[in-house]
Amino acid sequence: MLKQLVRSGKLAEARCLFDAMLHRDEVAYATLLTGYAAAADFPSAMALFSRLRASSPPHAAADPFVLSPVLKACASAAAGGADAGTLLHAAALHAFAVRSSAASSVFVSTALADAYAKAGRLELALRVFDEMPCKNAVSWTTLVASLARAGRRHDALRRFAEMRASGVACDSHACAAALTACADAGLLPRGRELHAICAKLGLDAVPYVANTLATLYARCGDIDRTLTAVSRMGSRDVAAWTTLIASYLQTGRAEEAVEAFVRMLRDESSNSASPNEYTFSAVIAACANIERVCLGEQLHAQAARRGLSHARTVANSLVKLYGRYGRLSAAADVFRESIVKDVVSWSAIISGFAQEGFSEEAFALFSEMRHHSSCPRPNEYTLASLLSVCASAAAMDAGCQLHALAVVAGLEHHAMVRSALIDMYGKSGSMSDADAVFCNRTRDDVISWTAMIVGHAEHGHSKEALGLFEEMCHVGLKPDHVTFIGVLAACSHAGEVELGLRYLNAMNKRYGVEPAKEHYGCVVDLLGRAGRIHEAQELIERIAADERDGVVWTSLLRACAARGVHETGKKAAERVMEAEPWGSGAHVAMANLYASKGQWREAAQERHLMKQKGVVKGAGWSSVEVGGDDRGVGVFVS
Repeated sequence: MLKQLVRSGKLAEARCLFDAMLHRDEVAYATLLTGYAAAADFPSAMALFSRLRASSPPHAAADPFVLSPVLKACASAAAGGADAGTLLHAAALHAFAVRSSAASSVFVSTALADAYAKAGRLELALRVFDEMPCKNAVSWTTLVASLARAGRRHDALRRFAEMRASGVACDSHACAAALTACADAGLLPRGRELHAICAKLGLDAVPYVANTLATLYARCGDIDRTLTAVSRMGSRDVAAWTTLIASYLQTGRAEEAVEAFVRMLRDESSNSASPNEYTFSAVIAACANIERVCLGEQLHAQAARRGLSHARTVANSLVKLYGRYGRLSAAADVFRESIVKDVVSWSAIISGFAQEGFSEEAFALFSEMRHHSSCPRPNEYTLASLLSVCASAAAMDAGCQLHALAVVAGLEHHAMVRSALIDMYGKSGSMSDADAVFCNRTRDDVISWTAMIVGHAEHGHSKEALGLFEEMCHVGLKPDHVTFIGVLAACSHAGEVELGLRYLNAMNKRYGVEPAKEHYGCVVDLLGRAGRIHEAQELIERIAADERDGVVWTSLLRACAARGVHETGKKAAERVMEAEPWGSGAHVAMANLYASKGQWREAAQERHLMKQKGVVKGAGWSSVEVGGDDRGVGVFVS
């Protein structure tokens, strides 16, 4: 009866039955201790073990089957983040095992090594393992898993090789632990060797191993082998479905991630694979990548029905989804309602307000985050979001403070933070500070080089921007589409028409970057500034129809207005109005063009048409920091 209650997880009833027993032998103690170990209830396990020792003779030998579940409960408590007292208990149990000659038991030694490893004392775990007189598959698996968990993946794989050489048969758990080490280290060739071993042993269809194989291939970007690994399972559990959905997401196949989730729900009744918080987190993130906010709301409702909407991973994905698409009220509600908030939670909500231009709210949240007792230091995403706010507002003082914070947090050399700092200093008018950040880099990356090129291009330093581009290619970095926007803008500012055209032609042929509407807009602007309006129009007509949006036509319209080219300007204005019917730019440009030609009636008609459509030209505005120590931001309008 005691065993049945423990197996059912009814530990309170099991304890009542245990206390009511007239005679309690070591089997009864071991049974109840096993239940406490499975429930990670170390205090109860330790109290029961102390009760047993108090009722036993002082020098009585310890039963390994009694001591090992106490150590397992200790390991579970350590893995759950228990305090330093857990380590002291492990050391005390170790001393008792040595004194009572129980340390020679493979069960006790294995549980002890696991407790030390999970308490963060891997060197003690290794010493216990090396002193074991005999080792079984569980001992080796515990060692391999502990090394992998501690980040010593190569040592984990070396120990796995020792296990095979010692003649101990590999089971599914040992193979899965070694595969986890390969996945964490990105060692695909070694992982494929282990896959072959698993296949020879007939373990590759075991769900635990198949899930680990799928994780390995997913992290290495091999979606086909991920699918193959998952398909080897007779029936997919929740881990398999979640790995599959996450794999689609990581490889940019968000639509297929959503489709896989739908299939999982259809199969839910037949195989009991109900989605958990990690499944919902992955599929909501997929919705964010494909602009399916409505579907994300439905998934939010599904998660709420299952009691998962307040889970940290789900809440973080929801905040990112709502924040990315301007649904800040919904994002803030989810954020405030989430019970546990980590640095990802704070970064997501701050980023949402920052990208929508709500700088005061973003900084207020950041201040709240820093005063929050349970939140760690800001990460690179937090700082990059706030630096982008400083860049858009040219708030250099706040940006300098964030720079100092990045230095303190050890994040100033992170590519994302470094590029955000360069952008902030550049847009605040201090390219010298941007140069200083760039020159202090510890490694080269495309983002930082691109930020410098764009910064110099925006400041009209065309020679420096183009020189940096050539140097960037020389050090072996491949430019991306943002890099070429800076390069073409630099050519436009410098009037280097032929060079700009050469770069446009080389983008696809030499660098493998397909020109987009932004690049064509830069070249149209380049040709227009040079007065080559006809060539600019021909270039627009040559590009794909879906790339001919308001950006390229606006560039042509500006050039026509500057040069007084009436007919082409009128055609460009019509195209801009089709793309942006409520925009005022095309109407104002045409009114100015008519006025420059002395066609006052047509100019007045254009203004009247604006009034009829309800199009209002936005007033120009700017801001400036004023005051001394208690400075504020003053906004003024023209």
